[in-house]
Amino acid sequence: MILVVDDDEQLRELLEAALADCGYRVETAIDGADAYRHLKTEDCRCMLLDINMPRINGIELLLLMQSEGLDVPTILMADHGDFDDAELKQFESVCKFMPKPFSMVELMEAIQTHARKF
Repeated sequence: MILVVDDDEQLRELLEAALADCGYRVETAIDGADAYRHLKTEDCRCMLLDINMPRINGIELLLLMQSEGLDVPTILMADHGDFDDAELKQFESVCKFMPKPFSMVELMEAIQTHARKF
């Protein structure tokens, strides 16, 4: 399963449709709290994660995952101003950064490269 985490409904739906068309099973989450529920109950091959979200944001979710040993290859989707490069280096699960707006072709290549094989 690929988990798409973003508070932008249009982007979530676009990514869900594109990934499903490529044969992936996709779940979506509107924020970090919703994503955490999926991560605790399902096998996740890769997570596409926005940083700037309500309730639990992307950085808070990464900290929670790290504290609990949840290691999921993560592709961050965000504007450059939403994060600090040094802060992100502490998260080994972050394997790629996709600045918004991003190319769908590049995103699909990143998923193929970084998603865990089951």
